[in-house]
Amino acid sequence: MRRWVKITGAAALLLGLGSCSLTTKLISEAIVHPTRKGVGAPLPEGMTARTFVLPDQVEIHTWEARPEGAPKAAVLVLHGISDSKASQVETLRYLARRGIVAMAPDLRAHGDSGGPFATYGFVEKNDLSLLRRVMENEFPGIKVGLWGTSYGGAVALQSMGVDDQFDFAIIESTFADLRDIARQQVMNHTSLPVSNLGPYMINEAGKLASFDPGEVSPEKSMERIKVPVLHMHGEDDEIIPISQGRRIASHAKDADYRFVPIAKGTHFGLKAGDPKKYDREVKAFLDRVVDGNP
Repeated sequence: MRRWVKITGAAALLLGLGSCSLTTKLISEAIVHPTRKGVGAPLPEGMTARTFVLPDQVEIHTWEARPEGAPKAAVLVLHGISDSKASQVETLRYLARRGIVAMAPDLRAHGDSGGPFATYGFVEKNDLSLLRRVMENEFPGIKVGLWGTSYGGAVALQSMGVDDQFDFAIIESTFADLRDIARQQVMNHTSLPVSNLGPYMINEAGKLASFDPGEVSPEKSMERIKVPVLHMHGEDDEIIPISQGRRIASHAKDADYRFVPIAKGTHFGLKAGDPKKYDREVKAFLDRVVDGNP
């Protein structure tokens, strides 16, 4: 996300001075071809590496942590833009200690997974439904949830918006609407009158990757979600302002939705803003939705 912000800032300057088809092409490609991190990362001790071939023949690579004994629930842990499953190891271990089987995939066009483009949830939301079914087939009757951060949070909300078989979710620091956050990023990084540059670049990226950016709207997906959601966002988020999180919250229809601002939380340091509050909220949520404690 930080790289994308730099790109949009540069684009605002370049295209504010004059149209350039080459610049448009380069920026559009960068949006749908995130820098790959975690490629070939060593498998952490005690975890299992798995590979799934999707119907379009894209390979999705995952790491999985299992608890001792039969799991109480399953959670798919989703990374941010230009990130990978390798950054989710501590979350996987935390969930396994709680008796939850946890799987972290490299999303399309990230890490070790295949796929020619990142589509910000447009395609990826359906991939999560397939992984959900894997968990349910292996552990019949188990609850399956999502834990998504930033890009992963947007994918999670969109997946839940079309798949009502997910049972709960933890969402962190994500955007409300793809075109709007692109517009806001440009406005934040230049004083030039080019606020429509962000949506323009997103639309061009959509043409390149054959997806409709107008359909990438986690806030609209939120309206269709009818299961428990813990949604946290840092008040000092420097990449995706908390106003984006509040927009998503305004679309929530289910009574079991909770929006939690984290004072001093930043985009890359949400928990660090208030570790006690963060841990308390996560623990209470999982106690309730997994263990059935009030």
